Amino acid sequence: MLLISAIALAAFMSALDGSIVNIALPTISEGFDISTGLVSWVSTIYLLVVTSSLLICGKLADIKGLKKIFLLGFVIFTLGSFLCGFLPGALNSFASLLGARVVQAIGGAMIAAIAPAMVSVFIPAEERGRSMGLVVTFASLGAAAGPFLGGLLTEFLSWHWIFFINVPVGIAAVALGARVIPNHQPGSGRSAGFDAPGAALLFAGMMTGVFALNMGTAMGFTSPLILLAGAVALTCAGLFIYHERRAEDPLLDLSLFTNRNFLYANLAVTLIMIAFAGSAFLLPFFLEYVKGLETFSAGMVMTAFSFAMMIGGPVAGSLFNRVGGRRLTLAGATLAALSFVILAGLHPDSPVIMVAGALGLLGFAIGLYVAPNNTMVMNTVRPEKRGMVSSLLNTERYGGQSLGIVLFELVLIQAVLSIVSHAEVTTESLASVTIDQKLAVLSAGFDMAFWAGAALAVLALGLSFLVREEEVPAEIEEETPAVAG
Repeated sequence: MLLISAIALAAFMSALDGSIVNIALPTISEGFDISTGLVSWVSTIYLLVVTSSLLICGKLADIKGLKKIFLLGFVIFTLGSFLCGFLPGALNSFASLLGARVVQAIGGAMIAAIAPAMVSVFIPAEERGRSMGLVVTFASLGAAAGPFLGGLLTEFLSWHWIFFINVPVGIAAVALGARVIPNHQPGSGRSAGFDAPGAALLFAGMMTGVFALNMGTAMGFTSPLILLAGAVALTCAGLFIYHERRAEDPLLDLSLFTNRNFLYANLAVTLIMIAFAGSAFLLPFFLEYVKGLETFSAGMVMTAFSFAMMIGGPVAGSLFNRVGGRRLTLAGATLAALSFVILAGLHPDSPVIMVAGALGLLGFAIGLYVAPNNTMVMNTVRPEKRGMVSSLLNTERYGGQSLGIVLFELVLIQAVLSIVSHAEVTTESLASVTIDQKLAVLSAGFDMAFWAGAALAVLALGLSFLVREEEVPAEIEEETPAVAG
């Protein structure tokens, strides 16, 4: 149980840090007297570095061992957290905060990259479903607690404490991990060395690609900088694939994708992450602009998703061995599609409880889907490749979030423009357009975005239907000692 606690704590901290910072950005902006666009880089730079580093960290774990990378990641993350809280005040420098966030992100990537691998390598096969469900639950708890805890610390102490709070937790995690994580090096004797050219191409491609997606909406996707970033990302992607197919010990083993179950399961979870992230981005705007809720009230409604996801994870874990991962993913994708259909049917007069119910259903569906899918993916690969695959799953999660936000925002904007151009309101003077008409147009735009989410969930359902459960042969599993949780 202590081993699972260490892994769950890593998932909690990773999710917490992803959600605790945003609530403090207005205060940081005022403290340094900078624009909202500039202060947003406190979050953006963390996302860029984590997404770009995950696969590299996973490969390092396969070479150096899960325990070494996990503990080193927590040390770097804890040091980065302290620097984030200390340096900006000591130096009166916003740039120092961004630099410290880069350090923190490197540690965060090392932690996040290998949590699923640690479950699949160190936990017996019959306990993996339940353990992965517990990890998802703690990740959901971290995401839910972030805004509340961040607001509390910022208001009653200072924004610096949203980073300082990580320090004692990080120290405790290192002490616990050093004691309970087995000493094992899954890649021992099998590695031809670290694929430095592949790592450089991957980092450059991911960094420029995520930058283009994140900043494209604000700067315009036809702006020279965004076009250049997109061109660099595509070029690096092509060179990366070319190099990895010929590398003796590649950073990402592309041959894994020849396994139909591995390919379909990864595609499906990426689609689910895109739909989830896009809807999570738009829903606060729907609640505030269409439903007219205050920010705090909208935030309370949004917690229905996180708490329902915390229920879905353990339910999936407890049922995994009895009904199998495939049935759980099919059920999760079906419920996700249903929740999007309900969201697409909302209008300005819909009761708030209906919105909360749809959010709760979506959260439960995501919790029901992610842990079994990840377990099935990890079960298809040999132990010495699980660090790589674990980091791949997290790359799909972070990359899916970036793509989901951009995609859903574009759908909303295009839907509203299309509706307005074909509506009678365009023939009337602006002063004569009623509030109800404006709300109806905006609500219809949100409906189209949620229908897009339903379509993605249906596609994920179809892919999940094609996946068949498989496991690495027992004699290969026995090469890696499992430890009871």
